[in-house]
Amino acid sequence: MPVPALSPWVKPASAMSVRKDEIHQQSSAPLERSPQQNLCPPGFYMEEAIGGCAPCTDGIDYTSHSNTLPSCLPCTTCKSGEEEKNGCTPTKDTECQCKPGTFRGEDAPEFCQKCSTGCPDGKVMVMKCTPWSNIKCVDQESSTLTHGEAPVPGELATMSQ
Repeated sequence: MPVPALSPWVKPASAMSVRKDEIHQQSSAPLERSPQQNLCPPGFYMEEAIGGCAPCTDGIDYTSHSNTLPSCLPCTTCKSGEEEKNGCTPTKDTECQCKPGTFRGEDAPEFCQKCSTGCPDGKVMVMKCTPWSNIKCVDQESSTLTHGEAPVPGELATMSQ
């Protein structure tokens, strides 16, 4: 028996159907509270003039989450002392890291600091400088880090009262 064909009056649903009254909703409203609201996917924004989603421009702006934003977010420009680790795409902001010979320390994460060039006398380097950490030095004899960290995780001395 042949399979009946789809009836001619059934239309496929539009992938990006947006009702005009939903466009004017507050874009700052929490998304969890309005699951019926149509959202634009990452890499797009809500373009009121066309009543639907419009794409962000590669290398210029982006959106990383589903949204109802009236425009894409501008891409971050790396600061001086930083270099681009990953470029900006329509769905992901620019990723910056410190240039070689500098690092971003936990004590001052807003700028890159110059790496130490060597260890003090009696110390040896156990880790080179990376964009996220200065060099690490240990005592030549005792093999303990100068910052007071144990070189092997889990080897912490416990004190009894």
